[in-house]
Amino acid sequence: MEKYFRLLSPKTTNFDAIGGGSHGALTAQDVCVAMSYAKLTTVQVHLVELCVLNRNSLDQVKAAAQLIHSELIRMKQAEMSTEHELSIFVALVELCKVPAGYSPSERNRAIIAGVSRMQIQRKLGLMINTFKTEFKAELDTVEWKIKDQLNKSIQS
Repeated sequence: MEKYFRLLSPKTTNFDAIGGGSHGALTAQDVCVAMSYAKLTTVQVHLVELCVLNRNSLDQVKAAAQLIHSELIRMKQAEMSTEHELSIFVALVELCKVPAGYSPSERNRAIIAGVSRMQIQRKLGLMINTFKTEFKAELDTVEWKIKDQLNKSIQS
C-alpha cells in the first residue's frame, strides 16, 4: 500500500524502481483515481490525510480530531464529551505522529493530552485504546478499498 501512496509524493519516489509488471507502471494519477472511486467515508478521508499523506502537524491533528469526533457523534459511535474528543486526539497522535520507539504509557498519554496520569488511568486509557483500534481498522478498510479499485482499473 505504501508504494502506491509514494507515487503521490514525487520527491521521494524512484520512478525507475517501480515496476509495473505485466500491466504497466502505475502513476500518481492511477492512485488518485482509485482513491476517488474507493468511496471513502469522512473519517477514512481524514485518517488518510493524517497518517498517509503526512498532513499531521499538531494543529491539523487537533482539527481532524474535532471533525472526526463530530462525525462519530453523528454516527452514534461517540458521546459529546471532552473525554471522547481528548481520547480521539491522543489516539490520532499515537497513530500518526509518534516515533517508532514510542510506548503508550499512562505518563506519555497524559503529556500528550495535557491531563493528569490518574485521569488517563481512570477514564481515558480504555477509550484511547478503543478509538485507536477503530482507526487502525478503518485504515485497513481504506487499504482494501484502494487496492480493490486499483485491481479493477488494471483489469479493465
